[in-house]
Amino acid sequence: MKRIWNSIETIILLLIILICVLPFLYMFFMSFKSTLNAYDLHFSLGEMTLEHYRTIFGKPEIIRYFFNSLFVSVCGVLLTLVTSSLAGYAFARLRFKGNDFFFLLVTLTMFVPGEAILIQMYTVVRGMDMINTFWALILPLPSALGVFIVRQAILAVPMEIIESARIDGARELSILVKMILPLIKSALLTVGIFAFIGAWNSFTWPLIVTTKDEMRTLPVALTTLKTQYDTDVGLVMACAVLTFLPPFIVYLLMQSRFEEGIAQSGLKG
Repeated sequence: MKRIWNSIETIILLLIILICVLPFLYMFFMSFKSTLNAYDLHFSLGEMTLEHYRTIFGKPEIIRYFFNSLFVSVCGVLLTLVTSSLAGYAFARLRFKGNDFFFLLVTLTMFVPGEAILIQMYTVVRGMDMINTFWALILPLPSALGVFIVRQAILAVPMEIIESARIDGARELSILVKMILPLIKSALLTVGIFAFIGAWNSFTWPLIVTTKDEMRTLPVALTTLKTQYDTDVGLVMACAVLTFLPPFIVYLLMQSRFEEGIAQSGLKG
């Protein structure tokens, strides 16, 4: 009986995996077809073409869009790691009045939809004259999730290590950089992956704060591009593939450390 249930569970899991993978396979194969019908599922080697990718990369501004996305994503990761490390250490190991209360407030921001504060954020950015600048794209990227993950990882570091460093006269920043961060590399990597994927895939906010073509990021620019050829499903799928691949490759390369960081932060289960 146990073997039967195991077989049923395996079949159910395979079906779930298939359901999850099918949209990506559809996107990939359709990107090599030129068709007006989204339900044209007939594929043959003779119909496959790279014309859509030639169309996209044939535009010189695509390189600029790619650079914008890469620059914003990398800077967003660095800023997120710095702010998350400093705040996470403060909430985990520094005793100050209102520590738990402020951490609760920070945590609660994770439950606020980003769309709910778009107007307020835009008002602030416009008041600081940062529309159509990288500052407007990068500064809002750090999130409470990074602070939460780093704090949980630091709590797992024995307090004796920190106390002994304090007795030896080490300053808090030195303790954090030289002793704590090397012990929580997996958690930092997890935060970095989350930040990179979030920055790369961000669409609504870059769409709002970039009105100049040269400041657009790749998702916004490719969406604009595909609306010019919205009758060709293949081109739309090619745009989707180009937007999807970079964060997917980053995750594949860092998968093992990502899972280790999730477990270390206490988010697993």
